[in-house]
Amino acid sequence: MASRQLYRNLLICSLGNPGHKYAKSRHSLGHILLDYLIADHHRQLERVHSPSLDGDLTEGISSLNTDLLSQRIALFKPCTYMNVSGMAIANAWKWSQKKYGQTARLVILHDELGLPVGKLKMKVGGSSKGHNGLKSIATYIAPDQFTKVGIGIGRPDSRSPEVVADYVLRNIPPSDMTVIIDQVYPQLWQMLANLEKGT
Repeated sequence: MASRQLYRNLLICSLGNPGHKYAKSRHSLGHILLDYLIADHHRQLERVHSPSLDGDLTEGISSLNTDLLSQRIALFKPCTYMNVSGMAIANAWKWSQKKYGQTARLVILHDELGLPVGKLKMKVGGSSKGHNGLKSIATYIAPDQFTKVGIGIGRPDSRSPEVVADYVLRNIPPSDMTVIIDQVYPQLWQMLANLEKGT
């Protein structure tokens, strides 16, 4: 087995909006998939309590790679609205850097407008492409310092801002959710496992 020093500790953060009204919306897809990751790690995770954290942070043993018995992972869901989530994520990132040092890597899960349902896209740096959550993060953390994982939600036929806003705030259709859980979630798990291994 390769030396543990070759592996990265991940802080995985999600973007979405708080409250029951938005819990199943396209714009909260990052939160939805983070919840699945937490559920699959639940026996290895514990809640972190800190007055500096504006959100829910859990931390513990990672099960992304079954050959690593002591690799750790942290998962953070900000309690703020998406367009002002940057400070909360920056504070969680400071916590992660203090705990993990140079082995830490920040990963952001977010919905990707225009990317077809069933597709994932991973990128470091680059433009936020109008995504207000990513814009907010970039005011606190340089874009080349975090990995973006865009999860496809498709796009409405109209490019009107009002139509687009209504589209992203609507609940994910059951047929799309089936594709996301059956196809996208396993891809996401493998993508994160590869990041953890440094590949």
